[in-house]
Amino acid sequence: MNKRPAGAGPSPSRPRPSLDRLVATLGFHQTLLADARRNRAFQRALAARVRPGCRVLDVGAGSGLWAVAAARLGARRVVAVEKEPLLLPVIERLARENGVADRVEVVGADARRIRLPRVFDVVVSETVGNEAFDEGIVGLLARARDRFLRPGGFLVPEWVALRAAPAAPFDAGRLVPPLLSADTLEALTAHVYRGVLPERLRTLAPSRELLRVDLRVARPRDPLPVARASYRVADARGVGGFAVWVEMGLAPGVRLATREGTTWTPMFLPAGPFPRGPGVLALELDWNPRRRRWRVDSTSARGTRREDHRSPLFAWGVLGASARGRTPSR
Repeated sequence: MNKRPAGAGPSPSRPRPSLDRLVATLGFHQTLLADARRNRAFQRALAARVRPGCRVLDVGAGSGLWAVAAARLGARRVVAVEKEPLLLPVIERLARENGVADRVEVVGADARRIRLPRVFDVVVSETVGNEAFDEGIVGLLARARDRFLRPGGFLVPEWVALRAAPAAPFDAGRLVPPLLSADTLEALTAHVYRGVLPERLRTLAPSRELLRVDLRVARPRDPLPVARASYRVADARGVGGFAVWVEMGLAPGVRLATREGTTWTPMFLPAGPFPRGPGVLALELDWNPRRRRWRVDSTSARGTRREDHRSPLFAWGVLGASARGRTPSR
């Protein structure tokens, strides 16, 4: 049964459900259900953490997959918190279909505002975005950890990290074939990172971990550290930028990386061109919200050169003011 616990406050303001939103919501979760790599990893993590008779909280439950999985693993009580009203009956039906409806409580609320007792042995959340922290995983799990997780309980995931490696260029952002000059557009898109399918990435050096946030101790208002890593490449001229992806530690021995082919998409940060021949590329990345800037120092036999990529805010500074002063033609 869909419930709102006492003290949860007013229902969050939501757009009225529409057929288009229904199609988009179900289509997205259909894609998640087909993600075998993701599903096996989260199932393994829950199997390592859920014990018969324990209590589990799923925040941002989506279709309720992990709430139902936890109940099937023996959890005595599972609370699935989801703010999308179209998904609440989906969770209920999935729980009934799997014979655990008596142990799965569905709560329609914003997980950042709900109030629950501090009795849960496991808190699970899949609110990790393509850019790692863009869906608010740190604040969401920090609140759940401090208010709902009993001392000695477990978070899934335990930590979230960013990894990166130099990568070969691909044609996104360029006009192919070159029917006319598009240098203006290319100059702007050089400051805009973009998603790219893993199979289109060809990395040119071993990846390095840029930063890691331990969700078991992280505080939501702490800024992300400026990350730095250096890479030695055989021919810097072949580098078109950096591939950046997310790695999660779900439980001891259970990791999931978005570079390996999941419903998450790695990011590509344009950089270069660099001088031909062997060299060292030093990447500095600020991944804090509203900045997202990166800097690359390239060192080769020709010396050292620095290039700054000033985040999408650079393109916004060039185009935004002009766009705000225009109105569409009727």
